[in-house]
Amino acid sequence: MKNIIILLLSFNFSLSAQNDILIKKIDSIMYTSVRQKAFPGAQIVVLKDGKEILNKNYGYHTYDSIHIVTKNSIYDLASITKPTAGAFALMSLYEDGLLDINSPLSNYIKYFKNTRVGDTKVIDYLQHITGIRSWIPFHETTKKDNGDFKKKTLSFIYKKRYNIKLTDSLYLYKNYKKEIYKQIKNTNFIEGDTVLYSGLFYYLIPEIVKTLSGDEFDSYLEKIYQKAGLETMVFNPLKKFQLNQIVPTEDDNFFRNFQIHGVVHDEGAAMMNGVSANAGLFSTGSDLSKFYQIFLDEDIENEDQVIDNKVVKLFTDYENENLKFYRGLGFDKPKPRYDINNCTYSRYVSDSSYGHSGYTGTFFWVDPEHNLIYVFLSNRVYDSRDNRKISELNIRTNIHDLIYENLVELESDIYF
Repeated sequence: MKNIIILLLSFNFSLSAQNDILIKKIDSIMYTSVRQKAFPGAQIVVLKDGKEILNKNYGYHTYDSIHIVTKNSIYDLASITKPTAGAFALMSLYEDGLLDINSPLSNYIKYFKNTRVGDTKVIDYLQHITGIRSWIPFHETTKKDNGDFKKKTLSFIYKKRYNIKLTDSLYLYKNYKKEIYKQIKNTNFIEGDTVLYSGLFYYLIPEIVKTLSGDEFDSYLEKIYQKAGLETMVFNPLKKFQLNQIVPTEDDNFFRNFQIHGVVHDEGAAMMNGVSANAGLFSTGSDLSKFYQIFLDEDIENEDQVIDNKVVKLFTDYENENLKFYRGLGFDKPKPRYDINNCTYSRYVSDSSYGHSGYTGTFFWVDPEHNLIYVFLSNRVYDSRDNRKISELNIRTNIHDLIYENLVELESDIYF
């Protein structure tokens, strides 16, 4: 019995020492990154086998070093909204038998009936294999060539007809969503066998959710997040949190012309009143990691279950017959061949793993084979989106590699 206890103590000490080594290595990368101004600050959370191995905060909200980053600091998740809100909402509707992912979009939004956009299947949009245009700079389409606002676009003052607040001195026409839909309806497709990442379908998911559930997109999701105890995972965070708890992003000098703080960074999502499946979700790293731990918690059969594990597997394990189409349904998957210059995730990830990155400097990756979750949140776009040091220095990727090298027993035949 004593020998068993000694072995267990030795194992726990060894594990603790290994974790300490990992944390010191990550600290070194992060302190250097903040010093080099890759971002003002960041949060990192690592879960292994359902246990929190690391939950650390670095730097400040901005370079003026006033508000230190804490576990309660709330970040703009950017395109992490796509899987965490957009795809997840469709997963929930699918589980409830309300959505057929193999049906065309027009089954759910009649406006697109008898169009290329409407005839395309939901599943193909989720896997980014439709060839539809990547994005539309909707904010640019509000102005004439001379710089003046087009009719029924923007106003410098609040009016009943211009009630979508972009800033204290810029308001969007109340029905501008119709113009956004019109532009998506008339957009072009790239023909042929192609993978083209596009956010346009995600502007339409809120209406699918409203049609099938009767709830507004943000309300539908926030009920589920609340049920899971994810207090900070919200759209339009100022409705619930103080400004100084929210991390600012870019100093916008081309559209809204103000320091973006407390509202979504993405221009298109802002024009959707902050509620879109393309971008708009905010959260702490702790809550984001807890959300994806739900995806790894199998065989939970109770009334508080958030999503069925079989649905999770369908959306995150999906494999297309065409090997060029490597994505899951709303989730990034490992590419057929690893290239550190084009991959934010580690070279060590398993084939069953999935995740997503965000334009503001965010990233998460889930590895079911190793029961491992990695969350990295930053505001690398503060105070300019031109700052690309986070990618040039491979910061998120290098940390991901360290996590595997210290927490996972790696095989010699890792894939590259």
